[in-house]
Amino acid sequence: MTDTLFSADLLNTPIGFTASLIIGILFGVVLERAGFGSSRRIAGVFYFTDMAVVKVMFSALITAMLGLIYLNATGLLALDAVYQMPTVWGAQLVGGVIFGAGFVMSGWCPGTSAVGMASGKTDALVFFGGVMLGSIFFNEAFDAIKPLYGWGKQGITFAYDTVGISKNVFAILFSLMAVAVFWISEYLERRKSGTSKNQGARFQKVFGAVVVIVALGIFILPDTTAVSPKPRPPQVSADQQSETRLMAQVDQAADHIEPEELADRMMSGEPDLLVVDVRSPREYASFHLKGAVNVPLEELAAYLAAYKNSGLIVLYSNGMTHPAQARDSLARLGFNNVYFLTDGMTGFSQRCLKPVSLRRAPVSRETAEKVKGWREYFLRQG
Repeated sequence: MTDTLFSADLLNTPIGFTASLIIGILFGVVLERAGFGSSRRIAGVFYFTDMAVVKVMFSALITAMLGLIYLNATGLLALDAVYQMPTVWGAQLVGGVIFGAGFVMSGWCPGTSAVGMASGKTDALVFFGGVMLGSIFFNEAFDAIKPLYGWGKQGITFAYDTVGISKNVFAILFSLMAVAVFWISEYLERRKSGTSKNQGARFQKVFGAVVVIVALGIFILPDTTAVSPKPRPPQVSADQQSETRLMAQVDQAADHIEPEELADRMMSGEPDLLVVDVRSPREYASFHLKGAVNVPLEELAAYLAAYKNSGLIVLYSNGMTHPAQARDSLARLGFNNVYFLTDGMTGFSQRCLKPVSLRRAPVSRETAEKVKGWREYFLRQG
């Protein structure tokens, strides 16, 4: 399978930003070439005089749908390597209404308004300014809007499961619907304006035939949903049973502790809590969690012998690799009270110490107060 920036967690990195910039520029060029740099043409869809928006959107939808099906079936791309948006009826219904109303009134959406600004359109600049003000209002009113985030939340759901048909059948039906929409769009354009850019052209027929043929081709692809029969569990030794129990703890997330929980435990002065920094002395001296002790990995077992199965021991480094390996090693030695910090110091800094004003997503008032308390406790000198 091919890794993606999403699956490799590289979106929030220089390579992710560079890829986003390049893709964004290319996306803007495509929108401009499709005529989406003009609000008059975009608004034409509401008067049935120019259906370019519908044609382009359906072309994009069936290209993405069929492309993902083929890539997944041929083993080139796992579907979980692509971000799949969860269904939240409250947020999506209300957001859709607001988006649609803005689209109708202005003739722009956020993406096309950026294209319009690049094309020198003043109305696009005004609309984009409204988008910025709306984003600020959303951030300030988040506490009041937040209930919508949980209303009708259903996780990741698929249309074909909802209507009770297979993925392949849904793909065929959706492709046929797209072809029908292309023809209906042509008819409406001719009826309202007396002309159509594709009127009498072979492209419409050829394009429709290609879509149908490609859609039908998914029935000859290998079935990626088949479930292999489970093999009978082999006989295992005592050591293997110990490893099995260890892996069960990993599978049940019983081997790590989240940054927020650790921060609260440390601030409350919880007795019998030992936090161990396994980084180098130089990194420890540069910055460490308040109250943590610095112990080299090679001395860890001997140092913690006195704390074996007594209290709670939490290991941390910059990431999770070394603490996780050390935790597993200690578990094999009989330690049942050792955990490691999820995402290490990096995650702790991002989730507990980063100012809320610098975060990518808004937080609740309660979380903001917690962050303020964590910062005062862990960043205070002395």
